[in-house]
Amino acid sequence: MTDVIVIGYGNDLRRDDGAGRWVADRLDERDLPGVVVRSVAQLTPELSLEIAGRDAVVFVDADVYATDLTVKAVPPSAPTARTMTHHSSPSHLLDMVRAVGDLPDRAHVVSIPATDFAMGLEMTPATQAAAEAAVERVIELVDGSPGDD
Repeated sequence: MTDVIVIGYGNDLRRDDGAGRWVADRLDERDLPGVVVRSVAQLTPELSLEIAGRDAVVFVDADVYATDLTVKAVPPSAPTARTMTHHSSPSHLLDMVRAVGDLPDRAHVVSIPATDFAMGLEMTPATQAAAEAAVERVIELVDGSPGDD
């Protein structure tokens, strides 16, 4: 059994920005063995404690620069004294993991194309379709399939 954490993040009150959390909620409903799912508004230092020592971590987020659903490996960033803010990235969070434990063997970010960040609860149809595909792609990653890199 793989020990994986999936972290979907974003603002679910800002239409497409909630895609990562929507994916996390769908995955949580599936109750996948060996998988812990977190749905959060932003990446915070406390998540490093939950990531440390796991086999894998998968970050899921809406991305205004993505034109297609993408999966990329995430290396930890170079250590810095930077204070973590709401603009933090998965690589900065992985850097923080080093301070509290072992890095996961695998780390990926799943980027969902997004275009509408206005106030609202509904995703655009294109982002909704990509989020639905992302659920299946994350399950493949959890099962050990490689990312697109």
